[in-house]
Amino acid sequence: MSIVYSFAFASLYWQQPGLYSDNGILPLRLQIQQQNKTPLIVKLARLFNWAPYRTMEFVLLISILLGSLMIIFKCLRTSLTFATLWLSYYSCFQIAGQFLYFQWDTLLLEAGFLTILVAPMRVLYLKRKQTEDFIYQDRITLWLIRWLAFRLLFASGIVKLTGGDETWWSLTATTYHYQSQCIPTSLAYYAHHVPAWLHKLSTALVYMFMSGTGILFFSPFRKHRIVAFVIQTSLQLLIALTGNYNFFNMLTVVLCLGLIDDQFLGYSQWESVDEQPKPKKSFSKIFTFCRRLIHLILFTTFIYLTIRWFDIHWNNEQEILSTRITFNQAQLDRFLRRFLPICLFVAWCSLVFTIGRSVFIAICRPKKIYGKIFHSTVTISYGILALSLFFVSMFQFAVIERKTQNALPDVLKPWHDKFQDYHIFNAYGLFRSMTGVDGRPELIIEGATSIKNPKWKEYEFFYKPGSLSTVPPFVAPHQPRLDWQMWFAALSNYKHEPWLAFFLYRLLTNQAEVLRLIQTNPFPTIPPKQIRVLLYRYNFTTPPSKDYWKRELVNNEWFPIISLESQWFMSYIQQQNMVQITKPLPTSILLDIIRSISNFMNGTMFTWFPAIIAFVFVILRKVLCTKPHTPLLINKDDEWYQPVPLKDKNN
Repeated sequence: MSIVYSFAFASLYWQQPGLYSDNGILPLRLQIQQQNKTPLIVKLARLFNWAPYRTMEFVLLISILLGSLMIIFKCLRTSLTFATLWLSYYSCFQIAGQFLYFQWDTLLLEAGFLTILVAPMRVLYLKRKQTEDFIYQDRITLWLIRWLAFRLLFASGIVKLTGGDETWWSLTATTYHYQSQCIPTSLAYYAHHVPAWLHKLSTALVYMFMSGTGILFFSPFRKHRIVAFVIQTSLQLLIALTGNYNFFNMLTVVLCLGLIDDQFLGYSQWESVDEQPKPKKSFSKIFTFCRRLIHLILFTTFIYLTIRWFDIHWNNEQEILSTRITFNQAQLDRFLRRFLPICLFVAWCSLVFTIGRSVFIAICRPKKIYGKIFHSTVTISYGILALSLFFVSMFQFAVIERKTQNALPDVLKPWHDKFQDYHIFNAYGLFRSMTGVDGRPELIIEGATSIKNPKWKEYEFFYKPGSLSTVPPFVAPHQPRLDWQMWFAALSNYKHEPWLAFFLYRLLTNQAEVLRLIQTNPFPTIPPKQIRVLLYRYNFTTPPSKDYWKRELVNNEWFPIISLESQWFMSYIQQQNMVQITKPLPTSILLDIIRSISNFMNGTMFTWFPAIIAFVFVILRKVLCTKPHTPLLINKDDEWYQPVPLKDKNN
């Protein structure tokens, strides 16, 4: 989580001047005026007598520094520091407006809140003795992480079918997805051209892997959870290779870490969190047989349902694997009405068992009476909190099936509405409908220095498609928020995207902060006299080809041609108080120096920069500070022996 926070804050910091400065696309001063509440950043601005933009810059830098230090020093990974990072990101989220309204932003807030509960509740995390190495509430807090991962992945798979999109039902969605997603990678170009039967098969497997393995998250068997972890992690890796989704894939993998234990990670010298008492030898063979039988039944059932629901069979005529969905929308709705209550019941039983087991261990393990009272009280408190979060989050999870949501107790709705603004529980579901079936819509902005005889020149963005020969880049974990919003705008109407008018006005005035967000400004010295926005339809070319894209013009006046002399346009700009400001920002030497350093790097480089520096320090500490291990040797009859460690630590 420290790494994810470092990426998220660094990416936002690099883009902040162009997005939120007084002459940015959405000035922070105007965003704050529209807020009904007083966010933390506004209070800090009043405290330091700074402009809100400068205060946000200060908060982002402190958060980047804290996240980087937490990567280096384990002692800083406590509830206090994670609470500080969560509060910083929540404050930015509250006032940043449309550029931070993505599902991964709310996911980071919810995961960040749960991390506060998972982390040790101390000012500094100090190494403890082996006998005190157990935190009894860890099972409960890690269960909450597991519950969040289940809600995210299960809903993300199911909503693709509940949305009723024809491409998802025909299993042809990925034939369009790789080129129609916001920022494809170079591997997406080749994934787009795989055979159609492989697209259908992969879509069916995505449903089964993403949603079908979700129930294994609550299995009492360790192997089931490990298999689910491997499947989900592999799926996220494939998604990251074919699409730029910033820190989302990494954050999803972090959530899936709640499925594994220390033994899986190689820390077997300590007792595993999920270590079970070994049965007597007389029953060991029976238990082993029963476990293997359960594994076999579950594995066989999964394969059977996959083949049955998606009719996977060999087509002799075409000599390919044929795949199709064998159920309809009504059958899916009926299945969800029956299955979701079962999921909620299984999750509730798993949580109750986890709480009961944790409380039992907290009572039995400590030797002293005050230790039993203290640890059991703390564990019970965590259990009550976990039950509260579970019940309230059920309301958001059941959004995918309205009848199940309406059947929930009415008392949950007021509690949900009371805490909804804090985003400690959210509804998820990515790519409910597939866009760009006929080709991805793409906005191209052009400017001209003459009004009578315009010679239009095109603005080039860093990452979104523009030039036909530009290689689709790898951007993650950086999220170019302007490029993302341009993708959403192309799917909408300019009247529903007021920020776009502000962006075009900044281009007409050659605003330096905003121009940093794009790659090529065709008018470096003299601002353009007029600007137009064209709508194209982009498609991948067929390899081999010197170009990656081909395009055709759809609308040459998607946005009316504008200039600083356009009365209706300037009237709107003045009405929104977006007129260029010449008043300088409050000076801060340190902030200005750091900002000038970041200007030498692009967004992707700067996003990686703090984490790379932190990893370099970690490696140097390992190399320079680790003492060589000298095994204990025993002299016996002039022969040297190295003692073999006992497996039973009680001997």
